[in-house]
Amino acid sequence: MGIKLSCFYGKMLSTSVAVGRLSKPDYIAVRVLCLTEMTSLTDQLDNGPVPADSEKVFFFLEKHGLSSTTRDHPPMFTVTDSQALRPSGVSGGYTKNFFLRNKKKTMWLVTCDENQSVDLRHLGTALGAGRLSFASPERLMRFLGITTGAVSPLALINDVTHKVHFAIDRSLLRHDQLHVHPLVNTLTTTLPTIGLVQFAIKTGHPPDYLTFNHDGSVTIDTSSNKMPDGRLKAT
Repeated sequence: MGIKLSCFYGKMLSTSVAVGRLSKPDYIAVRVLCLTEMTSLTDQLDNGPVPADSEKVFFFLEKHGLSSTTRDHPPMFTVTDSQALRPSGVSGGYTKNFFLRNKKKTMWLVTCDENQSVDLRHLGTALGAGRLSFASPERLMRFLGITTGAVSPLALINDVTHKVHFAIDRSLLRHDQLHVHPLVNTLTTTLPTIGLVQFAIKTGHPPDYLTFNHDGSVTIDTSSNKMPDGRLKAT
């Protein structure tokens, strides 16, 4: 599923098959192009020879005493998918995640409440980033080792050179636990909210805390509001 959605040729394949345009040889040729594109993405990883997978995430969580549970489900690509497939009666917050860059190629992973509207202009101002835009699938694979649809704070495990800045919606801290993908969009991992913050800190990504205001503006908590380890002081 990741190849199909992130590959240009895969999109062409889906459209063409639907209207009967591709012969079987052409179908095979396009499949090869998709696999070639995916291989090229993998070859571009900056932060190590092989990106961590879900099992390495689980091992990291256990090693650092961060409790979690994980369930499997059909692939999720959007918040709508998540809402349709999630179990009922489970507490906690659900997120949407943005992998962003500015003109200087500085990168941010921003994690927000799933219902939060985000104005990239205001967000860029708050982060001191200037104009922000969405980073490409190639850059996503290169620095976080994941494909579109699996973006999550747990992918910070792959940014071992700390080239990606992390910011989290402060409103998420009101939840006892959060639900995020462990590098693939066919699994959802649930862990205490403070556990997710500690995960980010232990991977070398102490978060900035964002407040999204009613007028669309965004404010960021200063370092004076943080403990030495990066956690936000209680208010």
